Amino acid sequence: MNVRSRILTFLAIVLLAASHSSATGISTQPRLVVVITLDQFPYEYLTRFQKHLGPSGFNYLLDGAVFANASYKHANTSTGPGHAVILSGTYGRTNGIVSNSWYDRIERRKVYCVEDRNVRLLGSDAEGRSPANFTALTYGDMLRINTAFRAKVISLSNKDRAAILPGGKFANIALWMRDSVFVSSTYYAEALPSWAQKFNASGKINSYFGSVWEKCLPSAAYSEVDRDDAPYEDGGNGLGLAFPHRVRGNDSLRITSSYYSALLASPFGAEVLAELAKQAAIGEQLGKRGVTDLLSVSFSSTDYVGHAFGPQSQEMLDMTVRMDRILADFFSFLDRHVGLSHCLFVLTGDHGVSPITEYLEAQSGSKVIQRYQSKDIIASVESLLTRRFPQTQKKKWIENYSGGSILFSPEALGAANISAEVAGRIVCDSLLLRPEVACALTREQIRNLNPGTRLERRIRNSYSESRSGDVQLVARPLWAQGDPGHGASHGSPVESDAHVPVLFRGAGVKPGIYFGEASPADIAPTLSALTGVEFTPMNEGRVLTEAISLGGANGLAKQKR
Repeated sequence: MNVRSRILTFLAIVLLAASHSSATGISTQPRLVVVITLDQFPYEYLTRFQKHLGPSGFNYLLDGAVFANASYKHANTSTGPGHAVILSGTYGRTNGIVSNSWYDRIERRKVYCVEDRNVRLLGSDAEGRSPANFTALTYGDMLRINTAFRAKVISLSNKDRAAILPGGKFANIALWMRDSVFVSSTYYAEALPSWAQKFNASGKINSYFGSVWEKCLPSAAYSEVDRDDAPYEDGGNGLGLAFPHRVRGNDSLRITSSYYSALLASPFGAEVLAELAKQAAIGEQLGKRGVTDLLSVSFSSTDYVGHAFGPQSQEMLDMTVRMDRILADFFSFLDRHVGLSHCLFVLTGDHGVSPITEYLEAQSGSKVIQRYQSKDIIASVESLLTRRFPQTQKKKWIENYSGGSILFSPEALGAANISAEVAGRIVCDSLLLRPEVACALTREQIRNLNPGTRLERRIRNSYSESRSGDVQLVARPLWAQGDPGHGASHGSPVESDAHVPVLFRGAGVKPGIYFGEASPADIAPTLSALTGVEFTPMNEGRVLTEAISLGGANGLAKQKR
């Protein structure tokens, strides 16, 4: 098929989706779009743990369209950047969320991705939060515009950034957990919705104090993963290294902040959020108002458990199985509330995770992963530039270094009478000689990448002119930053950190397993095509046409079990 034919086929599918929405009305449109994000959830969990899963949770979605080769095409595989991609179809270079935090070169301070000093929290006296730093629109924003703002967009998570970024600019409300309550900000409203106030008043979050997280599978199932008390795990906040884990924090008699950290690092954090999502659906009458609504729910406990115990742990197996049961219960609720046949589901992850370095060493008996220190990178850059420009001996060259991003001091550049680009090229030439560095690029080099290698394109997608440094470096895959420690991590442009599930099920979706290259950036344009909603303004994803049924919603009815 030539390029013109592919374009015509694409347009035909988009027009078909639009015709379903305008010509046939609500009967062929989903009443509720449900986007579920699992924080730190690589695709391989679904295949590795599938035999332990029931029929009505993950497997319900796995009976839909499964994209087995979906990866983020950006370098910073962290929570903020991932959640910014999912419903905007854009990467950090466009949406501005290049990291969870970045250094503001004008204000000369660190900026959190969803901070907003111009709003206040509802339900807390902490610093305000909003999508002010997010420079894109989401599918939910376009859905609201498409329906003259009749559609409701509700976005929920245990984490603030995971609620705010998928909700976009026009969400009716975004709610996230802060200690014993779910909060929002005055960006959305002057008061929490009554159903959220009622949920907070119920004391649900505190009701888990003293609960015990026990194994939910027969003992033999856990022989497939690591030992239960591995010394490289992190059993902090009173959880301990081995089952059973008592969730009470560091004080067994009273609730402290450590209790909330322990709660989040257990399946109970996911249970709390699922209950809130039910109350949101009821309170807002989602899917029952003659218009398509959107409910985004991002479960963070998979991330906290993964960080603490690692992807090969008994806890991660148990968390996945319990998450499966939580989803099955939630789907059962939605079936009663609006009917599964009236829902369009998406499930994805905001990033994956890499194995704990010490786990690999313990299992293999060899030190495959080597370590490097950020302080050594900084020292080498400072020494190199001071030697090259001795007139700057009393100046500090690096103003900020984080996430492989180096920002030069304007004072040092001025004293040397050189540009950041000149200094950057000198530094990059030196860094590329270090064994731990895979790639080092200046701002100008990143601008001129066309098309560049796969790694270089990912760096470009994570690079913002105003929010990134003067030099960007990426470590080689078999190198880890920092001293040996406890728990697992992510954030690199390697497949274990980037490869996540992308699953669709619902009206207009053609079931099957698809192995072509895909990305969470494709979720927003595919939802737009399926529901006849305009694409997001700077969309960088593609419509997953291979999973769109030309029979539309009527085609799904024939396939339904």
